[in-house]
Amino acid sequence: MLKNIIYKVFLLVFTVIVCTSCEKVIDVNLNNASSVVVIEGVVTNRADSQYVQIHRTVNFDEPNTFPAVTGAIVTIADNNGRVVTLKERRPGFYMTHNFVGRSGNTYSLKVVANGKEYTARSTMPEQVNIDSMGVSVTTFFGEEHKTLQLIYNDPAGVKNYYRFKLKINGVSSDNIFAFDDNFNDGRAVNRELFDLDLDAKSGDRAEIEMQCIDAAVFRYWQGLDQNQNRGGASTTPANPVSNISNGALGYFSAHTVQNEEIIIP
Repeated sequence: MLKNIIYKVFLLVFTVIVCTSCEKVIDVNLNNASSVVVIEGVVTNRADSQYVQIHRTVNFDEPNTFPAVTGAIVTIADNNGRVVTLKERRPGFYMTHNFVGRSGNTYSLKVVANGKEYTARSTMPEQVNIDSMGVSVTTFFGEEHKTLQLIYNDPAGVKNYYRFKLKINGVSSDNIFAFDDNFNDGRAVNRELFDLDLDAKSGDRAEIEMQCIDAAVFRYWQGLDQNQNRGGASTTPANPVSNISNGALGYFSAHTVQNEEIIIP
């Protein structure tokens, strides 16, 4: 996922050049762009999910192999004063098994790498559960396409933000499924996760992960989704808003997790 984030940033930079060049000729040397730290940090309500990945961007003409940032000091603290240090399990991947996130707690990330400090905060919302799952069938040009559906009850009077991850037969969707409850606060929500590229068929195994995220993380995924789907729009794209300080790209998210599977009928 982290490498996908870095790659999408390069696509955004390229789109900026294309859009601007319609108005005037500019000379941008992408090959000498400064390297930027990219951080993906996650705290969940499961014991096996607390990790931080750290890489650096590379020049535009180089292969999409992003160097890991090794030897960093990575800590996560909660609002009750507990602090844990994450160990580097492999280059650029830091993890701890002795820490479980709890809804309502605020978590603070601190990364010290190559003489610079990066910080972020995220509050874990209350968990909202999937009530049921199913499949809808849509016909395009005479061909049937099956789409995963899930139903959940949004809590009334509470601002909620959601992110979903979809896999078909172990293959992850590249689509970004991030939603708020602006139009369905307190209602039963029927959410479709549509990805024509995965082409789900009867007998396929579908996996859905439901995350309850906070507002800052929702803005990050919403911004990434808007830029990714901007297409030929004339508005100049921009990097998604990160909740990490000191110019780092990426995000730090404290969220709940629920995983469900279904065999497509």
